[in-house]
Amino acid sequence: MRCPVCGAEDSLSPLGELDVKWELPRLRFKRPDLLDARPAFAASRGRACRSCGVLLPFLDEKKLEKLREEFDELIPVAPDPTPETPPSPESPS
Repeated sequence: MRCPVCGAEDSLSPLGELDVKWELPRLRFKRPDLLDARPAFAASRGRACRSCGVLLPFLDEKKLEKLREEFDELIPVAPDPTPETPPSPESPS
């Protein structure tokens, strides 16, 4: 398997469980309405690259199915920058 960050071949570890003390890492989006909860998807598994050290979190099947169901309604937290305009330092993208 190729690392999506550094491109090294066969450098990703087998799938493992993410072990964080307080809470699993989550991918969060803007709330669709003022009173709605923010869509969030917690990653419980991951792989690590032995070449560059990046940690790649993955969703389990249940959360992946939820992501697939809500995919078209998800609102990004910041707009994607255009090629001619660099993102501001405050932008999470």
